[in-house]
Amino acid sequence: MKARITVLIAGRKAQELQELEDMLGDQPGLALSKRLITNGHSDPLYNVKELPDALIFCTTSAWEDELRSLDDRPVTSRVPTVVTGPENMTIMRTAMRVGARDYFSFPAPKQEVLESLVRIAAELAPDSDSKGGMFAVINAKGGSGASTIAASLAHSLAERIEQRVALLDMDLQFGNLASAFDLHEGGGLVDAILRADNMDLMALEGHMLKHKSGLHLLGNGSDQLVVPGDIDEGQLQKLLALLRTGYDHTVVDLPRQIDSVTGMLLESADRVLLVLQQSISHVQDARRLLHYLTRYMGVPADRIGIVVNRWDKRLALTAGDIEKALGIGDMTFIPNDYAKVAESSNLGVPLLEAAPGSPVSRSMVRMAETLSGKKVVPQSGLGRMWRKLAGA
Repeated sequence: MKARITVLIAGRKAQELQELEDMLGDQPGLALSKRLITNGHSDPLYNVKELPDALIFCTTSAWEDELRSLDDRPVTSRVPTVVTGPENMTIMRTAMRVGARDYFSFPAPKQEVLESLVRIAAELAPDSDSKGGMFAVINAKGGSGASTIAASLAHSLAERIEQRVALLDMDLQFGNLASAFDLHEGGGLVDAILRADNMDLMALEGHMLKHKSGLHLLGNGSDQLVVPGDIDEGQLQKLLALLRTGYDHTVVDLPRQIDSVTGMLLESADRVLLVLQQSISHVQDARRLLHYLTRYMGVPADRIGIVVNRWDKRLALTAGDIEKALGIGDMTFIPNDYAKVAESSNLGVPLLEAAPGSPVSRSMVRMAETLSGKKVVPQSGLGRMWRKLAGA
């Protein structure tokens, strides 16, 4: 079978290298090589003439120097890297900060290492669409559910359609999308914006939280008060450009306010999803926001979609009424299933995982299909992914 990616296993401990080689040696789609570092260099790729597609780097007690060597490499000579080492949060965070895709304590779990390599292989696969799409989600009225819609849409794209997806939490002060995925609050959105000039995709991923579905989340995890005026719009544009090169889709959850930052994001989005609920007051606010978007910000009406959350066809306000009031024909209706959505949120489990058969989940998957132009990929486990990568 033709090898799809080359993987170098490198480190100073021969036994660990051998264990990894034994663990991964029988996997199709991988061409393994091994490098026992015995010289004075910390860089696992020092003097390697032909760079591998991926690196598994086994760190030692000299982890600071070893990880620094990854960070010191020129952007053009870095490769996607999985790091192993002791169970130590400081080392793990440092590894992610310098761009590691994943960190595993030794002995590394086979399934999770394979899943990480699958994701790297998928990124390396040729893609005719080199520029990812961007969807901006914003409430027409506070509490309409835009954050839930943004998180569910991003998760559906990653989990069911197997797209590479970044979820950007742009609520600088109260963003909490991490809790929807049971991820520890964190993420270096502000730092990523500041460093956007000199950052590559791997370094960017070091600032992001990673969900098991493959979804990457970038938000403001600092305790410092950040206001829109603190954000350099030029730097944010560069960050968006980087996201577009590395992800099939970027889903942006916006706070309900119009300022220079949200304005720039709304103008840059390929699709703006305006979320409201089924009431007169929501429709009135949606009409006002549509006016701002189209009149003052120059967002074309055909780039805007309406999402009616908690839809109930038994209520007096009909789809025709809403369409007539807003003048937008592109409308998506998400059924009301408050109990399931609230339970999912409280548990920190995405709705698609907690209640895949829920009408809300099915509607979100259909929305993901429509926006991406792709169909749900049949779910049959890791073997299917490897077969796909191997061209079977």
